Amino acid sequence: MNLIFLSNFDKYLLNNDFFKIENKTSNNDIYFKNIGTNGYLIIPMLNDTPKYTDIFSVIEQNANYLLKRFNLNKIFLVKILVGEHFLNDDLDYLNCELNLDNKVINIVWGVNLITKKLIIKSNQPTKLLNIEKYINLSIDNNVKNIKCKNKKYILSKNTYFTYALVFVITLIHIVIGISTIFNRDYIIYKYGVSPSILKDKEYYRLITFLFIHSDLTHLISNILSLYIFGTRMEKYLGKTIFLLTFILGGLFSGIFSTIFTKNYSVGASGAIFAIESAILYFSTKEKITLDGLDYYTIAIFSIVSILISFPIPNIDNAGHIGGFLMGIIICFLYYNLYYKRIKNSRLY
Repeated sequence: MNLIFLSNFDKYLLNNDFFKIENKTSNNDIYFKNIGTNGYLIIPMLNDTPKYTDIFSVIEQNANYLLKRFNLNKIFLVKILVGEHFLNDDLDYLNCELNLDNKVINIVWGVNLITKKLIIKSNQPTKLLNIEKYINLSIDNNVKNIKCKNKKYILSKNTYFTYALVFVITLIHIVIGISTIFNRDYIIYKYGVSPSILKDKEYYRLITFLFIHSDLTHLISNILSLYIFGTRMEKYLGKTIFLLTFILGGLFSGIFSTIFTKNYSVGASGAIFAIESAILYFSTKEKITLDGLDYYTIAIFSIVSILISFPIPNIDNAGHIGGFLMGIIICFLYYNLYYKRIKNSRLY
């Protein structure tokens, strides 16, 4: 009965924007979610777990790491004691005082699986983010056809950087289009990449070319790809690595284009290929689906996109390949030097 409840509760939390994080303290699952500047940490634990009070205390101490990691004002730490029989010591523990002055606010509930009731003492809140609803549904074993969302931890709850890049790229295209001072060809020759970069020492063009597109079709195809892959990378790998991949992938794309092509080149496609290859590497290593995109789909999309561009004239294939390679390199370093360390440290 205990395991059935925990399995049901797990499904409800994961399907309502909670994400499971690793717990080095015990074998118990821990769930986290942040809304604005508040975090919510949920720990269901069987009341026959040896020294469960000590384990709860350690998790409470580690909750301070989440406060700093996400720059939160408060964390609501919901300790849920689950069992078929409650002793006096269990009931005494559930009767702890609620202190709203701390940054880590302890909420202690009990779940009696025999009486099928949620035990909430008078000084504790009776409702919080529908968690009490998920508990009652889990007690009743009322779980039907629920498919769990991705259990991996999400680093960014929003994708503002991707939207900002889409906006800036689109705005630049519009400004160039309506400008009466410069025509588009002049902008391409002035700010696009070409072998003359080295001769003229105009290295700024290795960045400016990313924000210029030759026509509306070129623009739309790139911003759609940036939206599809950029939002997923920003969400699952974080804003810093997303922006770094876009810039370095684009820079490397420009270098490849300068070395291996003779024509002028513009567009963010090389940087987008870097983002694609980065999330391809990440999803392959973690064996996860990123909001409906598995690594097979990403790999097929990327490979086909590169191959079909070879017969088409005026397509910067060298830039695409350069960006793709740099994305893999960046994510390889990020994953092995940073992500695994964070994932395996403390609660992660």
